Amino acid sequence: MCRLQVISLSIFFCMIFKVDSVAQIPPPEKGKATIVFYRKKKMSGAAIKFNIQDAERVYGELKNGDVLHISVDPGEHTFYSKVFREDAITLNVEEGNIYYVKTTIRVGYYAGRPKFDQVNEKTAQKEMK
Repeated sequence: MCRLQVISLSIFFCMIFKVDSVAQIPPPEKGKATIVFYRKKKMSGAAIKFNIQDAERVYGELKNGDVLHISVDPGEHTFYSKVFREDAITLNVEEGNIYYVKTTIRVGYYAGRPKFDQVNEKTAQKEMK
């Protein structure tokens, strides 16, 4: 009986103190744009991680459920990731705007491959919860 009460109380407190897990995206810096790369938490491909990079540098690593936001100058930017096969996305960004890129894993025969898709803010905020 005591065990059931502990479990019930645990569930109750988890429901009350649930923290909104939507990433807090800061506004773009003056003269810059922000690009948000996110990966929705899923079982399929969960162990696979990959870097977000361009021709000049690696910005960070995305694991299952991660969000990475970067600040860039306005203009055209191509970002890519390569595990066994490369995928890339080119964005023409404007100063003061925030752009969202959903990253997913396409599960292949030998390994998963990253895939990039630009999405709107509403979709991104919903999926980052």
